[in-house]
Amino acid sequence: MIGSIRHFILSTLMKFLNPVEAMYPGTFYFQFKNLWEANNRNETWLCFTVEVIKQRSTVSWERGVFQNQVDPKSHCHAERCFLSWFCKDILSPNTDYQVTWYTSWSPCPECAGEVAEFLARHNNVMLTIYTARLYYSQDPNYQQGLRSLSEKGVSVKIMDYEDFKYCWEKFVYDDGEPFKPWKGINTNFRFLKRRLREILQ
Repeated sequence: MIGSIRHFILSTLMKFLNPVEAMYPGTFYFQFKNLWEANNRNETWLCFTVEVIKQRSTVSWERGVFQNQVDPKSHCHAERCFLSWFCKDILSPNTDYQVTWYTSWSPCPECAGEVAEFLARHNNVMLTIYTARLYYSQDPNYQQGLRSLSEKGVSVKIMDYEDFKYCWEKFVYDDGEPFKPWKGINTNFRFLKRRLREILQ
């Protein structure tokens, strides 16, 4: 009985561990807006590119979008969803990868720790994280999570206008409309960039 329940939970979880191609424009504007205080945004969206490094140049290979799965039977943060999918479907020990994430929130301490451990085991994977917002940036545990990523060689950056525009063009369903920056996008970027620098120094 326990085995069948476990199999059901795992099979349910696996359905959510494949990326979607893109998100809707309204979802992007709501989830990625770089507010200092972003109320009612309780999930992380993660857009990614996976490139293969060959002879000092990169070849584009995969891209997609993950979001937190918060159903009790399939709870999985977006970062964990990516790692599970990447390990199951992509990762090869004989290939070097450049992985880039564009996230609506910076990782929680648990996810940061798991990502750091993953990178320690797989030195053929390089990771860059661009984040729209800093999650609980005053909390020492969240700060340490970001530092642990940086110590493992992860380049952690705040998304700027060009990063938002790139995500709009690559990860949002095309409705024919160009990216429209919101009021305060550059001011918020400068504030968050300064805050991240304080955390990582």
